[in-house]
Amino acid sequence: MKYYLSLLLCLLFTLPWAQEANDALQNYAKQISTVHTLQSNFIEEKHLSLLSEPIQSEGILSFNKNTQQLRWQYQKPFENGFLIEKNKVYRLQGTTKKPIESAMGRLFMAEMLVWLTLDFDSLQKNYSITLNGSEITFVPYHKEHKVVKKITVCLEAKDPRIVTQVKMEEPSGDFIVWKFNNTQINPTLSTEVF
Repeated sequence: MKYYLSLLLCLLFTLPWAQEANDALQNYAKQISTVHTLQSNFIEEKHLSLLSEPIQSEGILSFNKNTQQLRWQYQKPFENGFLIEKNKVYRLQGTTKKPIESAMGRLFMAEMLVWLTLDFDSLQKNYSITLNGSEITFVPYHKEHKVVKKITVCLEAKDPRIVTQVKMEEPSGDFIVWKFNNTQINPTLSTEVF
């Protein structure tokens, strides 16, 4: 009987908090849905256990939700990246654009669009999501996930539609940090960007 009473008390106190957290996520999803285009500079740092210093790259991210286009362009130390145009994915190498036809490429494209639009309905199928102030944490339900241990997304306090940093931790202990700056929400993007 004591066990059932304890369980009932836990449920009574947890349910309102869970509903509150879910409401906060839904409110954030509503805010992020107002982003139709986005452009941002980024710095990528790969922290690998084999190296004493992180590998650093810089580039520009451009995204148009309406046309389903994304350009992730590295500028330093090398010019490369990728481009998504609706149902097609391209590898960018300098000024060359090569199609990626593999199933892995299509999966990557779909995953990127889910993350960029922060489609919580899709993400909740695979991740436990926690919103704590201006930080959203994603932890895979499957503990033996081979690529991701945890993803932490930091939002700007003044405008939470702006992501300032993303940290992706791997089960091995290695991690990648993307720092975003000079982010523009809903700029006019010319067709030349893509």
